[in-house]
Amino acid sequence: MKENIKVIDIHIHGGFGINFDNANQNDYMDFLSQAYISGLYAICPALTGDIPDRIYEKLSIIKEVKQKTDKMRNITKIIGANLEGTFLDKNKPGIQNKDYFLKPDKSNFINLVKDSEDIVKIVTIGEKDNNDLVNYLKSKNIKVHFGHTTMNEIKNADGITHLFNAMDDISHKKETLCLSALLDKNIYIELIADTKHVIPDLLKLTFKIKDLSKIILISDAIPLAKSNLDYITFCGKKIYKGGVDDKGTLAGSVMFLPDIIQNLDKTGILPIEVSKKLVYENVVDYLKLIV
Repeated sequence: MKENIKVIDIHIHGGFGINFDNANQNDYMDFLSQAYISGLYAICPALTGDIPDRIYEKLSIIKEVKQKTDKMRNITKIIGANLEGTFLDKNKPGIQNKDYFLKPDKSNFINLVKDSEDIVKIVTIGEKDNNDLVNYLKSKNIKVHFGHTTMNEIKNADGITHLFNAMDDISHKKETLCLSALLDKNIYIELIADTKHVIPDLLKLTFKIKDLSKIILISDAIPLAKSNLDYITFCGKKIYKGGVDDKGTLAGSVMFLPDIIQNLDKTGILPIEVSKKLVYENVVDYLKLIV
């Protein structure tokens, strides 16, 4: 970045052609070294749905890499894992494979994470019948996000996964999760501000309505970001340069978060002096990080 801004991305799937869903330790080390040069101070690798044993393997790798890199210099740090693609609503899968979605209960989660529970920082839930899992996650200080959902109730959520995407739109005739999250003074929202996932005018409106201290900008970047690849396979689908499949469904962003906040400043959507708080201070407060 052009100035010394600390950027933390709590929702990123990869970049430089590296996919966190199948990355090994060497892949992570390569990513973290390059990401540091690109302006990323720290990340929460986001995982999409898979069979439980493979999810556990992925969490174990993240845990091992975090332990290895915590005291290293000149490398992007890992805060913990963002478990996005496991407990979602089959009616709002986005690009993800709904065959891997599980019922959001405590036993499924424990079976999934085993001894890597401590590396999980955020879990997205899309199903309505979720009290068992929500209560357990809160007892472990793991952030509960609602997303990829048809729910219109935000009670018990700590945050919202990529607001506006993979959920019902704002309506003038019914309550929606989007509307409730915008007006709620306590809940945090993730926001993909690449101007593709959310149009510029709605970004501007969000920044006017929502308490800025409760907005966390994310990239939702996929492996195509910072790569020269023409396409990748992501969630079992072929995804092309613009970050979309052959049906035009967005799989994620092809921009890293430092580039997103530079673009917000350049286009007059949000000054960098403001956005730098949304990519660092808000994350530190939300996850109660020691920095």
